[in-house]
Amino acid sequence: MKVEIGNRLKRLRLEKGFTQKELAVRVKGGLDYTYIGKIERGEQLPSLKILIKISEALSVPLGYFFRDEALPALHKLLVHEFKPLVKGVKGRNLLTAIESLHEDDIPLLIEIIRLLNRHRNAAKAKLPDTGGEDVPMAAEEGASYGKK
Repeated sequence: MKVEIGNRLKRLRLEKGFTQKELAVRVKGGLDYTYIGKIERGEQLPSLKILIKISEALSVPLGYFFRDEALPALHKLLVHEFKPLVKGVKGRNLLTAIESLHEDDIPLLIEIIRLLNRHRNAAKAKLPDTGGEDVPMAAEEGASYGKK
C-alpha cells in the first residue's frame, strides 16, 4: 500500500507540474520536501491527517490514493449485502445509481453504508421486540428511526 500511495502521489504531483519542494510548501501547515520524496519512494506511509492535507493541496479527493483498495471491498459488499436488495424496483434503482457512481466516490459510499448499518443496528438494539417486523430507515419515504 505504501508503494501505491507513493506512486499515485508522484504521478499526480508531476501531472500538476509541481516539484517536491513546491508541493511541500502548498500543503497546509507545510511539510519537509524530503518527506514527500520518502512517501513517493514507498519508504514512508503518511498519516491519514497528512494524506488529507496532501490531497487538498493537489485538489483531489482522498479516495484517489485508495481507489484499488476500495474495489475489492465494494465487490464483497455487492455480493453479500446487495444481493437481497436488488429484487424489486428499489434494488434496480440502487443498481442504476451505482452505475453512475464515480470511482473516486467508492470509499465514501462504503463508509456511508457502514454508518447506515451501524445506525440501523443501534436503533434495533434500543427498540422493544417488534415481532419480527423491520423498522424503516429514515431514507425511506415517511419513515423515521424508532417510530412506527
